[in-house]
Amino acid sequence: MEEPFEIILPDGTVYKPKKESVVQGYDSDGKPKRMKFSPRTECERCGECCRRDTPVILKDDMELLRRGVISEKDIYTIREDEKIRSFIDGDTYYSSMELIKIRPIFGSSTCLFYDPEVGCTIYEMRPTVCREFECWSQNITITGLEARRLTRYDLFGSIDIIKEAIDKHEEKCSLNKFNDFVEEFASGKEENFEKIVEMIVYDNALREWIKEKLEIEDSVLPLLFGRSLMEIAPLYGILIEKEGENFIIKAMKEADR
Repeated sequence: MEEPFEIILPDGTVYKPKKESVVQGYDSDGKPKRMKFSPRTECERCGECCRRDTPVILKDDMELLRRGVISEKDIYTIREDEKIRSFIDGDTYYSSMELIKIRPIFGSSTCLFYDPEVGCTIYEMRPTVCREFECWSQNITITGLEARRLTRYDLFGSIDIIKEAIDKHEEKCSLNKFNDFVEEFASGKEENFEKIVEMIVYDNALREWIKEKLEIEDSVLPLLFGRSLMEIAPLYGILIEKEGENFIIKAMKEADR
């Protein structure tokens, strides 16, 4: 004969449910219900991945740009060797390659195209990464990213003035050099102050030059040259402020980074 199932409460008494009530997960006799699980097989538009990070744009997504689903103002460049913060675990790491991504909503990690009321506002024409990413399964990586990713050369390689400006910016404002200069400066190598300032001045000047030359808006500059050095500096533990023609570099406290 089957032994009666008992639920022992914290005070040592035995729980006895009323016949007219049912505890979630248990039947009216206090026995566990047999749960049925339906494996998830497709996107349910819950918005979880939309809120955690923004998608990388691939070559396959060029049609979205041509059709105006995504504009040049909606995307920005993460440069090779750029220090970035993971919104998943909060750690910082260096990007191993150039990536073009959709911009997040200012001050958050949420995708620009996500609306809390309706979810993804371009769902039917969402980027390839969004279609391939399966948050409900073990398939959470995008295969062949290095070969498939969209780059600035794919977009502007045939426009000489922009291509040359990108190349010059990478030469003068190399993030590999910037990383070294900042680390050495933080370790007491004060002569690196001038090198850091020189890179910042060039970074700002080139952005202003291309903006006037091509009559483009500020919102396009993060795509052409990535985020400014002044913008990403806090990730390296420093704050860069400009007062008139002078620059001030301040070391940040660990808790503020």
